[in-house]
This record gives sequence, structure tokens and C-alpha cells, in this order.
Amino acid sequence: MNNFQGKTVVITGAGSGIGRALALQFGEAGARLALNDWNEATLRETIALVEQRGGIAWGHSFDVSQKEAVYRFAEDVAARFGQVDVVINNAGITLEQCMIERTGYPDFEKVIGINMWGVIYGSKAFLPYLKARPQAVLANVSSIFGVIGYPNQGPYVTAKFAVRGFTETLRIELAKSPVAVVCIHPGGIRTNIARNIQSDHPKRVEKFAQVFEKMAITSAEAAAAQILNGIRKKKKRIVIGPDARKIDWMARLFPSAYERWIFRKYDVEKFSI
Repeated sequence: MNNFQGKTVVITGAGSGIGRALALQFGEAGARLALNDWNEATLRETIALVEQRGGIAWGHSFDVSQKEAVYRFAEDVAARFGQVDVVINNAGITLEQCMIERTGYPDFEKVIGINMWGVIYGSKAFLPYLKARPQAVLANVSSIFGVIGYPNQGPYVTAKFAVRGFTETLRIELAKSPVAVVCIHPGGIRTNIARNIQSDHPKRVEKFAQVFEKMAITSAEAAAAQILNGIRKKKKRIVIGPDARKIDWMARLFPSAYERWIFRKYDVEKFSI
């Protein structure tokens, strides 16, 4: 898809970070935007920013882990715009650093509900509308941690691996359809995801956020630009950032030994509870 002018683009998690940057850049490219975020205030801020730049944007605030809400959103988008051309399932969260054996089931359920089920619901709810178009794109945001395991982020890694498997399988199944399926693997992106962690240990979260921000070498704007460029070039897999590309190749070359690199870079016990 080379031209986004007049296309209807759906983006979840558009209240900040990559989602907001995507909304602004698609808006500047002439797309009509249907946006979601769980945070009503930040969603409205994104819509206002798009409109200030001359774009068209509308949205609903809801939790993407709620299937009925996602399906209502899909129906509302189709009714409002008459078509759906691009869907980017971007919404996601992470939690405080914790080893898997100490992580409670509610934490697993919360992260998997948003990061995995939100992608599944968003894909299945919008697929009938996407397949009705002569050309369409479904893009799901996994992570570089959908390529390698990473300590103290068990729920997040589990969900992102699931998104990768789901998306790659869907891509094969839809190979002869008008829908291009794309899996996105960001590396360290400068967003508020670490600072938005809900925790009873604010000092620990702040320390982790500082470490994360040092590792996050790619801006949300640069990440969004790579996604738009990847969609234009009909890429099936978009790996974002030099750190992610390095890790991706390391996992391919040393699939049973990449954890040695992790132990050199990261103290597993340091941020766990």
C-alpha cells in the first residue's frame, strides 16, 4: 500500500508513544483515523494534535482486552467511515520486574489480556472489513521480546511470542487474500511504557525506568516512520531499531546461547521481587 490518502486507518493504544506517533504520521499522509486508547484524556490529546495538523481523527476509549468493546469499535468504525483499510494492533502494557516463579496469575492474566487477546480480538473483529477492500493491511505489534526470552518480564514475553506466532500463522492463511499481514518487532523505544507500570514499589519502578530509558535508543517518531515505510514497501516483518536488528540476528545465529549476552548486560536479580 503506497498511498494512504483517503484510507481509513485504525490504531489501538494511540494515546501515547508509538501509537500517537503513528496517528500523527498517518494523518499527515492523508489517512482518516479511528483511534483507541484506554486513557480517555490522552486519546483526546492525540485526536486534537491530529486535527491541529489538518487531519481527520475520531476515537473511542476502552480496554482492548474486552472482546465486546473491540467488536463494537469495529462496527462503529465501519459505520462511520464506510471502509477499513489498515489496522494496527499496537496497544500494550508491561508490569514491574518479577521472576516468573514469583509472578501472580492476575499479573499474567492482565498482560496477556491486553497484549495477546487485544491483538486477537482486534484482528478477528476487523478482518471481515479488511477482506472487503481491494487492498488492506493488518499489522500487529509484537516486540524484540517476541524473538528472544528476557528475564523478569515473563508475562510480557509470553504475550509477545504469542502475537508473533498468531500473526505469522495468519499471514500464511491470508496469503491469497487482499490483506497483507505484518508483524512488528520494536526494540528499545523511548515511550512511557516503563513509567506507566502500576506498582506498590515506586522507587523500584523509577530505577527500572531509568535503565530502560538508557537502553531505549529509538524515538517513537522514528519507529512510526519505519512502520509506515515498511507498509509502503510491503514488508511482512518490520524490526525496529539497531538494537532490535542486532538481537534478531543474534537469536538466529545463536538460538541456544543468546542468554550469555543477556547475563553480560543485565543482572537478573537486580530488579526482580
